[in-house]
Amino acid sequence: MVWKDSVWFSDVDDTLIDTANTSITASQGIRKVFEPVFGAEKAGEVQANFNNLFALMMAGYRVHRDEDWEKIEGGQKVFNELVEFFKSSQQVQAEYGHYKKWSREIFIKRAADIAGLKVTPELVHAAADAYWMDLAEQTEVFPDAIKLSDDIAGHGRPLYLVTSSDARLKMQPDGQFIYDPAYSESLKRERIEILKDKGLKFNAISIGDPEDKPHPDFFNKVLSIAESQLGPIDRSKAIMLGDSFGGDLQTPKEALGFGLVVLRGSSKTKTEAVDDHQVNLSDLQAIEQFLD
Repeated sequence: MVWKDSVWFSDVDDTLIDTANTSITASQGIRKVFEPVFGAEKAGEVQANFNNLFALMMAGYRVHRDEDWEKIEGGQKVFNELVEFFKSSQQVQAEYGHYKKWSREIFIKRAADIAGLKVTPELVHAAADAYWMDLAEQTEVFPDAIKLSDDIAGHGRPLYLVTSSDARLKMQPDGQFIYDPAYSESLKRERIEILKDKGLKFNAISIGDPEDKPHPDFFNKVLSIAESQLGPIDRSKAIMLGDSFGGDLQTPKEALGFGLVVLRGSSKTKTEAVDDHQVNLSDLQAIEQFLD
């Protein structure tokens, strides 16, 4: 892989920005909305439930090997139960072939259920809006992501952001959630565009509405955007960055013929070449040693 031929694509949440840790702080917005209705103790319980459920979904989403389940409290069983709740609560899979696993509205509903609270659609959506407002204000771009985007731009190469939907679903009076792709995409686009003000350089954004990871159409959407600007792309020169092999990298690597995929791990992840088409690392700038 050489700089002059490279075309860069990257996941956003927890690859370029610290979404997981920011989510914990942003969940205070949920507590503030619940507190006037149910009191401080129950509001705090809902916030804690929300954070635990979100952490469980994140951990399960990042599982790569069977032994990884041993690191998750409750293991695959509790993860599958959460997934089943998400699937049964939304009218998305039948129409689009997949479910929206990151809907904060459903996380909030489930957190309230566990706390023994009955909630209205209006309360759930007010809490979700408060969460996303807090998260957008507090979002931090990883310093190494800013430096890498500077280097990519400095070499005259393009960077396209390809990000999953925020899954802004609308709760109905019967407890089911419905999905409007245009509504969901517009809200996510607003959140990602502000990253330019935080120092991140990129050419365009592709958002997973209605397509989502790891379906090939999710990635073909961003490839179409890139090719509309660049012309035909030699996919052997394409680089994909992500924090989940199964969600972000497996399809580009195994189905779409990307030349290189880069898995961003934890601070303990050593920089290593898994094979000719995959690198694992913790510091995004370390990828530069694999380019001429």
